[in-house]
Amino acid sequence: MHASLAINSRLKTLVVLHAIPLSFSTNVVLGRALNTSVEPATLAFYRWFIAALLLVVFTGHLLWKYRKELLAVYDLLLLLGFLGMFVCGAVFYAGLRQTEAINGALIYMSSPVMIILFEVMFRGQRLSLLKIGGVTAAIFGVAIILFGGGRYNLTDFQWRIGDLYCLAAAISWAIYSIILKTDRLSNLPTLALFPAIAIAGSFVLFPFYILEDGPALSFDFSVNIWLAIFTLASFSSALAFGFYQKGVELVGASTTSLYLYLLPVYSTVFATLLLGETLSVVHVAGFVLIAGGLYFSTQQSHQPPQKSA
Repeated sequence: MHASLAINSRLKTLVVLHAIPLSFSTNVVLGRALNTSVEPATLAFYRWFIAALLLVVFTGHLLWKYRKELLAVYDLLLLLGFLGMFVCGAVFYAGLRQTEAINGALIYMSSPVMIILFEVMFRGQRLSLLKIGGVTAAIFGVAIILFGGGRYNLTDFQWRIGDLYCLAAAISWAIYSIILKTDRLSNLPTLALFPAIAIAGSFVLFPFYILEDGPALSFDFSVNIWLAIFTLASFSSALAFGFYQKGVELVGASTTSLYLYLLPVYSTVFATLLLGETLSVVHVAGFVLIAGGLYFSTQQSHQPPQKSA
């Protein structure tokens, strides 16, 4: 009986952990699939507006309970909404219009390395030789994807625009993650903070949505497009967040974050099966360097901390 319960518990944990990159990968693939049907800011707005409504249904009591604390940090909420929902949403979708979903997923996977670099630059964090090697490998992996291993004419800038948009989103997510750790937000529970950011992101996206669509707003989408948008709002946003929180609860943040490395794996499978994209040697080389770099750059040092002079 105990063995059966242990197996069921482990299976449940594995399902939750694999659901995290699976749910995030649908954002990449659907963002690419809808690139000719929905404008980038419009897609991002509907995604996060619907997601915010869904989150409010389940966390509205916490939003009300912490309303004063949330209003006190409205400036940070709007900044996080800009970084997390506009840049990581609309700008990322604009990038997927001009690059493959596989490229977008691999480049976005580099955001943990960006976090490490920013913490070194702005917080004085010291890196071990192992972490320096990991960061360097991941940067080379991104460079291989950006420059295509010689597949493109480097004098033609057009091919790089989509990849650079995706890189901007990865950098934005790194800044977003660092801001989340600031003292002004430390007393807010995640289940109140994330819905508030989603609401703020909807406000930030709204004017860009209006600029894209003008007075005649895009309510005439087909049923399939609305289903795809609802999937982005529920599975790729609200549920992805829920899976991540559950993973942290079950196995801790460090182990849960490792499963995010599977994002390009799931994205590649979906992109090849559903979008007809082709996995190349460049993609494989980039993935190996980024994944290996991320693994080594996130290893904890076992050396005792040095005292400052």
